[in-house]
Amino acid sequence: MTGIAHAAIDAGADIVMGHGPHYSLPVGMHKGKAIFYGLGNLSFHTGHGGRQHGDWLGMLVRADVGRNGIDDVGFRFVRHTEDNETFWSDPDKEADDLADLTTRSAALGAKLERNGREVRVGPA
Repeated sequence: MTGIAHAAIDAGADIVMGHGPHYSLPVGMHKGKAIFYGLGNLSFHTGHGGRQHGDWLGMLVRADVGRNGIDDVGFRFVRHTEDNETFWSDPDKEADDLADLTTRSAALGAKLERNGREVRVGPA
């Protein structure tokens, strides 16, 4: 995944957002541009073969775009109710997951910094 994400940025992408597993993956940086390796689960209770997914954490990205590309990027955590309604998750309740993502993201060159209910992304 790292090679593909770096190649996308080298080819001119301003941000890379990946998805696959239904859990959040670390955020990386390449040439000052954010790479979201996996946004996690945003809404779905069931997956392949009708199997029940757990209450996995998702990330909804905010990217401010200016004349020269992405000016600022961050994300908020989301979860879903038993009725499959997505809601903003309070970052205080996600402290362990945020700490884990922060550590794993630092190894990929990204600094995650809480700013109110949002987590801002920048170079480590």
